[in-house]
Amino acid sequence: MKTITHNNNAEHNWIDVLAKAMGGSIEGNFIKGDNETYTGTHLFLSIEEGITALLVDTTYKEEVLLKYHNENTNFIGLYFYLTNSDVEFILGDQSTLIGKLNFNLSVVDCTIDMDYIVRNGTRVFVICILFDKDALKKYFSKITKLAPIANIVLDAEKNTIIRLDRMCLDSLILINDFRKITYDNPLYETYFKGLIYGLIGNYLKQLGRKKIIIDKIINEDVKRIITSKAMMQKNIEGPFPGVVFLAEQVSMSPSKYKKLFAKISGVNPGTYFYNNKLYRAKELLETGKFTVNEVAHKLNYANVSYLAKRFNEMYGVFPKEYQNLF
Repeated sequence: MKTITHNNNAEHNWIDVLAKAMGGSIEGNFIKGDNETYTGTHLFLSIEEGITALLVDTTYKEEVLLKYHNENTNFIGLYFYLTNSDVEFILGDQSTLIGKLNFNLSVVDCTIDMDYIVRNGTRVFVICILFDKDALKKYFSKITKLAPIANIVLDAEKNTIIRLDRMCLDSLILINDFRKITYDNPLYETYFKGLIYGLIGNYLKQLGRKKIIIDKIINEDVKRIITSKAMMQKNIEGPFPGVVFLAEQVSMSPSKYKKLFAKISGVNPGTYFYNNKLYRAKELLETGKFTVNEVAHKLNYANVSYLAKRFNEMYGVFPKEYQNLF
């Protein structure tokens, strides 16, 4: 397996490093590559002081281990992922498939190193926004609930920023509309900058609705929560196993487990489990292979009415109506 190491920072001075690592040619702010490892495009753009954006649109021709290790400790990465197949997320010796964890957005403090295994034939479309922490303070000041604690949130000695989440529908629409623009469009970089501001605005709104938990965590804590999320996904068809059982499986106290789970995931363990059960129900309905009754039984719902109620609350449509769309 080929290994490619990226040393990220929030400065717009690493295009040469990435071009050398990926084996591409630099054309302005673009890196164009077509070699034995991948074919595709990278775009670097300085958005404003303290904010740099990277677009990755590549298809891999061989299995690659991408290692993201950081040389400084003063930035936060906001990542939006779209792939045609699962990418394996690795933290230390713990790994799982991103699709299985059901997240396509992450916010990661530079102090946490994360690696990914990308399989042959995988197309990856990623937008990465790197914030210098001083620049991020300015954005946090726009959120009423964050403004008073912005300094603590960004203090690496008191808090670690990490969130594995799902992008909101507005952000997904923005990205899909942007992907229709061709690289040879003379206004491509202008559109890209507009997309970045749109994604930042959407995430700030999304963040404003989340509970903010201040806590210093280490890689081992993140690994344990990822392990727990993978365990729940594997057993999503059964009943919720309970916080005490889940905490025991990763050698944590229930109180610490609940706190760290909410910090990393944005929701408590039960909400995560039941939201993903509904997501699984939606996937099953989309196949057209199961009736609503069969889906309710397969996913261990007490009755069809309860599934219908929860499904409508989550997606704004009843299961039978949703199934008729396919």
